[in-house]
Amino acid sequence: MRPAIFPGFELATVTVQDGKNRASQEFYVSSDGRYLIQGNIYGLNSDPRVEVERMIRTQGEPSVGPANAPVTIVEYADLECPMCAEMQQFIEKQLLPRYGDKVRVIFKEYPLFNVHPWAVEAAVADECAYEIDPSKFLAYRSLIFENQKSIQKDTATQQLLDLGAQAGLDRAKLSACLSAKSSLPHVRQDFQEGEKLGVASTPTFFINGKMIPGAMSPAEFFKTVDQALAETAKK
Repeated sequence: MRPAIFPGFELATVTVQDGKNRASQEFYVSSDGRYLIQGNIYGLNSDPRVEVERMIRTQGEPSVGPANAPVTIVEYADLECPMCAEMQQFIEKQLLPRYGDKVRVIFKEYPLFNVHPWAVEAAVADECAYEIDPSKFLAYRSLIFENQKSIQKDTATQQLLDLGAQAGLDRAKLSACLSAKSSLPHVRQDFQEGEKLGVASTPTFFINGKMIPGAMSPAEFFKTVDQALAETAKK
C-alpha cells in the first residue's frame, strides 16, 4: 500500500503473471479498510480531461511536434495491429502536414501480447531505437508498420534488425538492446499506463485528454483536432 493523491484512500498495484503473460491493475483502498475500488477516481470539481492528461507521461517519450503545441495527441498502438499501420500513414502523410507545429504526437507502446506473437519484441525494438537515436525513431516505426505483413514470429528478430539498418540505426547497438530487452521496462510502463486510462484496443488516441478508441476517418479526426484547437484558443 502507498499513499494515493486522493484524500481517504491508499493505492495498491496487483500484478498477475501466467507464464509469459503479465497484467497489472491499480486498486484504491479506503483508509478505514472497508472499500476497494477498481479503476480510477476522478474529482468532480475538476475537468476529467485534465485528470486524464495528468496521468499520461509526456517527458522522455517518443514524439513529433513541438512540446508547446496547442494540441497534444497521444497514441497507444500495437506494431502488429493493421489498423495502427493505417493510422501511422495518416499521421505522417495527412495529419502532420495539415497542422504543422499546432500538434504534437506522442507514441506509446501497447502490444496486444495475447493475440499478436511478435508485438512485444517489436515494441522493445521500437523503444530501443528511441534510446539509440531519437532522430531515427519515426523512420524505424514506419518501416515496421510498412513491413508488418511480411514479419513472422520465427524470423522477427532478424527482420527487425534488418529494418533498423534500413532506418539508419547502428545494427550492433540495436541487436544488443533487443537481446537484453533493455527497453522492456519502458514498454511495460506504457502498457500499464494505458490500462489505467482504460485503453482496451488499438489504436486508442487521446486528443487533449479526450479518449478516441479505434481508428477514425480523416474527416472525423480533423474535426476533433479542430475542436481541440478552438477550445485551446478560448482558454
